[in-house]
Amino acid sequence: MKKLNEKQVKQKWTDIKKIIKERQLLAYRVGINLDDWDKYMKSTPSAIEIDRIYNEIQLDRKNKTARIKEGLSKIVGYREAKEFSRKSGVSDTSIRQIIEGKKIMAGYDIINKLELFLNRVMPEFDVSIENPLDIKSFAQEHIGKITSDLNETANRLNRYCFSLTQMARKMEAEKDWQGNTVKPTYNLDFEIKRLIGLKDEIDLFWNVYIEGKIK
Repeated sequence: MKKLNEKQVKQKWTDIKKIIKERQLLAYRVGINLDDWDKYMKSTPSAIEIDRIYNEIQLDRKNKTARIKEGLSKIVGYREAKEFSRKSGVSDTSIRQIIEGKKIMAGYDIINKLELFLNRVMPEFDVSIENPLDIKSFAQEHIGKITSDLNETANRLNRYCFSLTQMARKMEAEKDWQGNTVKPTYNLDFEIKRLIGLKDEIDLFWNVYIEGKIK
């Protein structure tokens, strides 16, 4: 392996610190004691120590990915990957690659979500103590996005109410940019489809993360 220069070593340590700050107990997992961590926050450790910590983190990711693979293999088939992708918030490609053994070292963002998902549908599957996600924070973030989408839909429906009133006053439907007449319920149809999609998202989230149902 090509030896890194001083700038590259510092950048590598910056990247490692970011990972550990997001998963604070990971420092203990990779063998950094409290005194050393305080020192490493202010200065850059030796290249040998950085490589040791980096390799420990890689091994930790591999071990967690293998454990997730074992859990997924019990409940997810190749054809079901897309369905479980929606439930876990992880791409179906990543799920397939983990199940098939093509991805042996997933990123912590994927590990976090899949550990939480598996814990909700398989209570015997424990979430890693370093995982920063918990059901309450995940629920608030996920439902927060859905409520934001609902608010945007409500705003569009308000605008539709105004335009529908205008169409009734003028006794004619609106036209698109090409000058073609657009049926008066066109925008309403779009919002209905969007609301159905949001309803499905809420039901899906509630079934999995609140009630712990696979199906």
